[in-house]
Amino acid sequence: MKRVQQAASAGDGYRVLIDRLWPRGISKASAKLDKWLPDLAPSDELRRWYGHDPALFEEFGAVTCGSFAPAVSFSASCATAPGRGR
Repeated sequence: MKRVQQAASAGDGYRVLIDRLWPRGISKASAKLDKWLPDLAPSDELRRWYGHDPALFEEFGAVTCGSFAPAVSFSASCATAPGRGR
């Protein structure tokens, strides 16, 4: 997992943004994402706790991934997703 602000690299694989809001200052073309899924984003309460503090990023990722059941089925669908729909 990495932040959308970090540059894409060849080894990233299928790139998905899971956030309710599109990040300011980043065009959809420059983000080089395969999919944007705002409905799977963390709750507003969790987002406020995180507050984009880089020191909390790892914990935020662990809490987020463990907090919603759709992540399991989403991971499976990414593994079988045809092509890279940019």
